[in-house]
Amino acid sequence: MLKKLTILCLLLSTGARANPAEAERIKRGFELSSEKWILEMKLATTPEARQEVIAKRPDPNAAAAELWRIIAPDLAEDWIIPYAALFLGISKNTTITDDSGITKAAFVSERQRLLKTFSETHLKKPDITPFTIALIDSGEPQALSLLEKIATENPDEATQGIAALGAAMLLKSLGDEPELMAKRLNFLREAIIKSADQIIAGTSVADIASDELYVIRYLTKGREAPPLSGTDVAARPVKLSDFKGRMVILLFWDAKTEATDQIIQLTNQLATKYRDQPVTVLGVTPESAERIRTLQGDGSILWNNISDPTEKLTKEYRINNRPAVFVIDAQGKIQFTGLPGSFVELTVDALLNPLKK
Repeated sequence: MLKKLTILCLLLSTGARANPAEAERIKRGFELSSEKWILEMKLATTPEARQEVIAKRPDPNAAAAELWRIIAPDLAEDWIIPYAALFLGISKNTTITDDSGITKAAFVSERQRLLKTFSETHLKKPDITPFTIALIDSGEPQALSLLEKIATENPDEATQGIAALGAAMLLKSLGDEPELMAKRLNFLREAIIKSADQIIAGTSVADIASDELYVIRYLTKGREAPPLSGTDVAARPVKLSDFKGRMVILLFWDAKTEATDQIIQLTNQLATKYRDQPVTVLGVTPESAERIRTLQGDGSILWNNISDPTEKLTKEYRINNRPAVFVIDAQGKIQFTGLPGSFVELTVDALLNPLKK
């Protein structure tokens, strides 16, 4: 009798595996808590308030673990597609600390299993748009090859176009060689032709592709930096052209991200290192002029900032994610675009060497 009861329980549990309602509950709960947290971050007006809000950030590790528990048994089923997309998003950049105190990436094997299953099972299905979008920002090495497959093999034209857009965006990080540029342009054309009216995060594919084309034409390495002008926090006019003959480290940033303190520290180090060199560090920020004036006045920030409360300059430079850095040489040409960090310093040092001779 006990054996029969055990078999029955196993059968019942197997039949109850698929649980879209539970996955939807986890998805909605995480989205709502994240929206609330983002709003609280925007309302935090002091470093102390910001740190307090940062400490209350929704735990992506917990949400990802809970979601994985629900979707893992059914990765080959169609119902998990939007939840697999969410899992890719919230598990990105998560970390764990092992017993020896070493911090490492979390959910590595889970993400690889997910991508393998999708590659084998889902890539040719017409309803994988959410997963296609998630791939673009996944940071996974195989994301580009998967997007290229979707762009050529998926039966849905709109999904093909979104995948083509994603492939063009990922190719941007591989360099500016003519072959890569030609490939990017081809993907962008495909995106516009096949999915111009599709919406990603509130923006049409046509608009995103147009911005990417603008970046290729005006904001890549070797191009002359577009004009930029505004007023600093002391209401003085500032133009990028004021610094011809000097190198400019142009930083687009705001104080409403977890990385704000690290960004300030890195940029202060650059401002200090190059204080006596022909290098200007210039920030562009939507933060209130009064707040930045205070931070500059008390020495917390060691570089000047253009106030951009309406984000007009940010949009002109096609900045989708902050922080973003441009290194512009003494002739006004872009020599680096990317995130704050060691590559900024390496670029500046390499450009300074000829100037020192």
